[in-house]
Amino acid sequence: MLLFIFNNISRSKKMVFRAIIWVLFIIIGGCSSIQVKNDYDPGFDFSRLKTFAILYNQSKAGNSLNQERISKAIKRELDIKGYKETEKKYADFYVVFHTNVTNKTQIVTDYKRVGLYPYRYWASPRIPVQRQYSYKEGKIIIDALSPKTKQIFWRGIATDRLQSFKSPEERIEYINRVINEVLKSFPPAKGLS
Repeated sequence: MLLFIFNNISRSKKMVFRAIIWVLFIIIGGCSSIQVKNDYDPGFDFSRLKTFAILYNQSKAGNSLNQERISKAIKRELDIKGYKETEKKYADFYVVFHTNVTNKTQIVTDYKRVGLYPYRYWASPRIPVQRQYSYKEGKIIIDALSPKTKQIFWRGIATDRLQSFKSPEERIEYINRVINEVLKSFPPAKGLS
């Protein structure tokens, strides 16, 4: 259908049509798409968990504002699920989180037709044109550990392109959304039997 419309409009309108399509592509492609992965020990009894303590090394926290925001978001999500925060020595499980930022490169290949008008659209060859985009990818890993064995029994990982935020409120809202996505599967349904 789009091809029919495209072929039946004038050249100037085709240029406008192409521009609109590219803008839509950039808007849709630029949207955040948080990728979440989870893993857990199927033999662990999640039903006995009632209290937790969040542990992290203050000196290696990096951006302490974001570390505190992440910690608050985790506390809120676990509180909603019925878990209560307590001191480390009384906790049924520990929560540890790590953040990481990696420089990434994406190469996009477009094909451009070469030739003279009016033949360039149907009789001319297409040559590949590559564009390279650099961006930063952020990752947060949330682990739940047994206080007795110090072994991880649940892990959630969220990965996304880092974004610019206009205000601290936008950053907090984004962090809350990421933590909510990661902790959706905690505890896993199979772990509650």
